[in-house]
Amino acid sequence: MKKAITIGLIFVSILLSGCNTNKLSSAEFTNTTPAKIKIDNLTYLMTDEVLATKEVEEQIGKITRIQTIVSYSKDQNPYISPSKIFEIKDINIEEAIAIEVNDKLYKAYINDLE
Repeated sequence: MKKAITIGLIFVSILLSGCNTNKLSSAEFTNTTPAKIKIDNLTYLMTDEVLATKEVEEQIGKITRIQTIVSYSKDQNPYISPSKIFEIKDINIEEAIAIEVNDKLYKAYINDLE
């Protein structure tokens, strides 16, 4: 009986964890100046404006590909670890997003020229 209960609990926990998956968009980060972020057919240009964590909402994407165009020396590279993409409070994602780079959140605006 204990074995059946244990198997049942494992099955329920797997089922519930599958229902709770947060689908994040994949994005490409290009290290030009300003850096470009391509996510869901939109291109954003990163600014040097740093946001506080209270200014962002949920994570909407993650950097899955980094395209290196500019060669920086190790100590001069401003884009060491771009990782997550967040929605900014009270701003539509078709206008701006936040990009986590080197443990800071930077604002990125939509590139209207593309």
